[in-house]
Amino acid sequence: MPAKIKQSIWALVFAFASLFTLGLADNIRGTLFPEILNQFQISNTLGSWLFATSSGAAFVAGITSTTYLRRYTISSLLFTGVLLLTVGLAIMGFSINFNWLIAGSMFLGLGIGYMGVSQNLLVAESAEGKDRSKALSGLHGMYGLASFIAPLLAATTTKAYGNWSGAFYVVAVVGVLFLITQLLITPHPKFTVHSPKVNPDEVNKKRVSKKALTMVSFFFGFYVVAEILISSRLALYMRTYYEMDLVQSAQYVTLFFLFLLVGRVSFAFIHLPFSLKSQLNGFLIGTLVFLVMGLKLHPFFLALSGLTMAPYYPLCVSYISEISGDLSRTFLSVAMSFQSLAVVAMHLGVGYMTDHYGLAFAFGVGILALVISIVCLSFHPQKLTV
Repeated sequence: MPAKIKQSIWALVFAFASLFTLGLADNIRGTLFPEILNQFQISNTLGSWLFATSSGAAFVAGITSTTYLRRYTISSLLFTGVLLLTVGLAIMGFSINFNWLIAGSMFLGLGIGYMGVSQNLLVAESAEGKDRSKALSGLHGMYGLASFIAPLLAATTTKAYGNWSGAFYVVAVVGVLFLITQLLITPHPKFTVHSPKVNPDEVNKKRVSKKALTMVSFFFGFYVVAEILISSRLALYMRTYYEMDLVQSAQYVTLFFLFLLVGRVSFAFIHLPFSLKSQLNGFLIGTLVFLVMGLKLHPFFLALSGLTMAPYYPLCVSYISEISGDLSRTFLSVAMSFQSLAVVAMHLGVGYMTDHYGLAFAFGVGILALVISIVCLSFHPQKLTV
């Protein structure tokens, strides 16, 4: 018989544990990307579909998650997401050609999309005010921890297994363990189809300002473009311009995620005496400065940008929840869907630019994305409904 724990505690524990699993799955790919390109003898443009396919699938998951939640619970959405992610990892590890890898990436992306929505809603709806910001920072601290471990895991398992696929198998096992645990431990009371905190009759998409929804999606999604650009291409950047091997380039990626981890864990305990909007703008500007310095002065600043990026995502989720109120499910679901779509465009664009103009030029996409985020965050409408 399954064990039962308080619903609010269940939400935090399983959101945290699932984001750790997601972080491992999402971030072993960047470190192993050069190895995959070499094994299948493909260009950066074609190889970028490894990331673009998963982001496209995550977009589909994001836009369908709202419909899913009208009929099923958040906990079942989380289970479905982890199951799809695990299947995707297993297929990617088994891949005998690039087409198999793309198929696995599609399942992986669907899992990431469903998990992303369910994790953030579980925490955002289980905490309020300052507690919500701290809980979300702690949640995404788990992503930072997993991201820090992922490059080391990718490098060590590749050396031990003799092939990059070993890392995908290991993380797939983590996913299986999570699924078994979720079956054995259930929330009390069980989640209902609609949370008591959200009145579905009030969540009417016709009330939402399209301008507000667009600008909120932009300052959320384009930040993610910049973060994923650095995390997925930093290893390739170091190997291209500094002639590093797998282990050395993985160390730089690890350093980036170490700063990401330190920043997110710190902000789970630190409360700055500024508005969320001011904090978010400050972190965007700091990241922009470090990115430019990393490209012009020394790549260490590319890794250091993880420190200023760290608080943005969890604080941004908290900010969107705060300003959108009962419409938070709509705004978060659409923002996460746009994030995935923007990342698809980024991966394809960066792959093309890398082949034709060089990876350093392609990193300019990150600069543009941060500028767009700053503008949209600064000038989005204060009233989100019409």
